[in-house]
Amino acid sequence: MKTDLNVLKVLLFIFILMSINQTVQAITVRYLELPVFFSSNMVLQRDVPLKFWGWATPGDTVMIEFSSQNKKYQTKVGVDADSTWTTCLPAQQVAIEPCELRFSLQEYPETLHILKNVLVGDVWFAAGQSNMEKKVNHLLEADQYIREANNYPLIRSFKTSYNAATEPQEKVNKTSLPWFVCNSQFVGDNVSAVAYVFARYIQEETQIPIGIIQSYRGGTEIETWISPWKFTEPQYCKVAGRKDYLEELDRLNSHSVNYNGQINPLKGIPLKGFVWYQGESNTKRAKEYRYMMKMLIEDWRSLWNQGDLPFYYVQMYNYSTPAFYDEYNWVDIREQQEFLLYDKTVANTGMAVIIDTNEEATNPDANVRAHPRNKKPVGERLARIALKQTYGKKILSEGPVINQYKFKNDSVYLYFRNYGDGLQIKSGETALNGFILSGIDKSFKSAKAEIINDSTVVVTSSVVTKPVAVRYAWARNPICNLYNSADMPAMPFRSDMWESKAAYSQFKTSCNTPDDDVSLVSIRLNGVQIENFNPNQFSYHVAFNANNNFPVVNAIPNSPWAKLTITENHTTQEIIITVTAESGRKQVYEINFQPVSSVGKAAEPDPFSFIQQNSSLIIQQNNAEKADVKIFNTYGQCIFKDELEQYEQRTLQAIPGIYLMSMLLGKHNRKFLMK
Repeated sequence: MKTDLNVLKVLLFIFILMSINQTVQAITVRYLELPVFFSSNMVLQRDVPLKFWGWATPGDTVMIEFSSQNKKYQTKVGVDADSTWTTCLPAQQVAIEPCELRFSLQEYPETLHILKNVLVGDVWFAAGQSNMEKKVNHLLEADQYIREANNYPLIRSFKTSYNAATEPQEKVNKTSLPWFVCNSQFVGDNVSAVAYVFARYIQEETQIPIGIIQSYRGGTEIETWISPWKFTEPQYCKVAGRKDYLEELDRLNSHSVNYNGQINPLKGIPLKGFVWYQGESNTKRAKEYRYMMKMLIEDWRSLWNQGDLPFYYVQMYNYSTPAFYDEYNWVDIREQQEFLLYDKTVANTGMAVIIDTNEEATNPDANVRAHPRNKKPVGERLARIALKQTYGKKILSEGPVINQYKFKNDSVYLYFRNYGDGLQIKSGETALNGFILSGIDKSFKSAKAEIINDSTVVVTSSVVTKPVAVRYAWARNPICNLYNSADMPAMPFRSDMWESKAAYSQFKTSCNTPDDDVSLVSIRLNGVQIENFNPNQFSYHVAFNANNNFPVVNAIPNSPWAKLTITENHTTQEIIITVTAESGRKQVYEINFQPVSSVGKAAEPDPFSFIQQNSSLIIQQNNAEKADVKIFNTYGQCIFKDELEQYEQRTLQAIPGIYLMSMLLGKHNRKFLMK
């Protein structure tokens, strides 16, 4: 009897536990969240696995079903402990008939998400600044494009909202505009003019559904669209250090902020390629632009992990007063964009030349002349490049490009490619313009040019008897008119490599210490190479060494540098360091600041010591006071902050790339740039 009673007690206990467990399960709130990007009306990229991800209750199972053309594909995936899940479905061919996607938690039908009117085609990512941002209603042909938009229901778009973020975001901003059909109701106010013309041109030629992901912001520099970790790579460390606190910077143009908020959250979405229209905000530092573009292309391709995705971009448009020749940074940034096009280390790129499109280049309203409404040829020229290079169409997609030149007596013979059925003068004009010549005096004069056969132009000048250099379309708003048979303008070029006369903003490091008790005591060269790095000078504001009237500078023996020169300005206490390698190329270097002992006083022991060992960085605090330690990456973001107690030793994980370490203890303020 007693045994039976014990058994009953055990059974009752088990029953109570089961009841409690069921109650807990009953009150657990199940949820299934999809990124804003996944919505009805979307376009999925064809011929690659369909990738899906999101967030849900840890431990649950997400069910996914894709219905396409009388076929169904299903999969399921468990939710990880951090609430994330990721899965794929098989690659799909083009689908112009509406498909359907269903997402739900297994055994919880109330969590069902249904996405309708989904197509499978090609997805292009359109990004840049204001001239990419200007909408279809900005076009000269706006009325026509808006009216005809209902004829193109296979063109869809998703638009990210502004989101300048100090840290890389994982979720798309919820204020972004979900996928929509680019019909007459929505296209005018919500779709980039350049991107829409591009998409419509391709859709007409291929009959494939086209999706446009829009991610842009006016007035932004290219650095804002590059990831923070890209700036820590030694070959791209453009300047030794940045501002210590991001909030001190212009938030709109702080490094990586637009990448963090508008690019990173979209990583992993399968794409066909990128179209890019930006550059105006970088004209004051044009000479570095191709390296920044190379960084961006490498960065985005790495993020998407789809190989060398096509990257098609727009060269700077014509701007300001028409001229045969002038030297401004606007011209130089065009050249940098051309250099990138022929950089063999950056594959699968294309550039639309638009030096003939801005019919409002001299408008007294700066906003009007900086935002040309004639954007139809911009989108169409980008589309022609894509049709040839990505879709395999046998068309002429670019204008004439200089292939070879020869100086013979008083003439210059120019041989072009991409001439089609022959070089020609712009329709309606009779004289060939845009060419200038110079002798050894580097003084360019207008020249006479003549097309002598399908591919050749001869240039002469009565005032330049022995020319040594020739240029074409070398002005902000060049007077030029060389085209090919496809009515595509010739690309600007020059035969010389003389230094530009344009004015530039010189970089100044922000690693200068805020106190007056420090001195620049050494330059440590690490041998990491940056080709053709600009600018040529870097400035550091420091105090003079107490024991000398000039800073002490020491270079590592056997460094690859051919020459190290120092000039000083006693009035401003500014040191200008110019370094030139044997090959003429610039290299990354390190600057080491340390405290200066006062005259007549014994030097105090070093308050800090540190050592790098394999994958570890060891910091030792050699003082009986607390010390503040901060580590910044090269775009200014604090990636580590802590206090060291007296005589404390701390071991940190080694940090890749180049970074700034700031250690503060009393009057000691030590800064190191380290690799």
